[in-house]
Amino acid sequence: MNAVPPIISQQPPPLPPIKKPFAFQAAQASLLAPAIAFGLGIVVNVGMGGQLPPLAHIIVGSLSIVLILLGFIFGIVALIGVRRYGKKGILGRSIAGICINGILIALMVISIPMYKRMAERAKEIQQQKPEQQQPSP
Repeated sequence: MNAVPPIISQQPPPLPPIKKPFAFQAAQASLLAPAIAFGLGIVVNVGMGGQLPPLAHIIVGSLSIVLILLGFIFGIVALIGVRRYGKKGILGRSIAGICINGILIALMVISIPMYKRMAERAKEIQQQKPEQQQPSP
């Protein structure tokens, strides 16, 4: 019989993917978290704004806050990992993530008194509406 010999490849087999250290992944997550939070907010509030119930807006807002807080925490974790894994790809991303998420957290904390005043004003308006709707004798 005429058997064909197997073809031997001249290329070496591909190397298995190198897993990035957790500090690198945490630094990337720290940068991506606010972008995902903003993107989610834009899609829900602008794209589907009038079609969703108020509870959906509360859930998306809460999820955005959690993402930003996690981004801040991941930035700190990545910064701690610089000592073990080196600066390359970790230091800049972690500092940028901490700064961006820190600014967003500061803006949230600063806005709390404003939202409290808005809620009090809304309650006053609600209390005035029934008084205005009653017919005069």
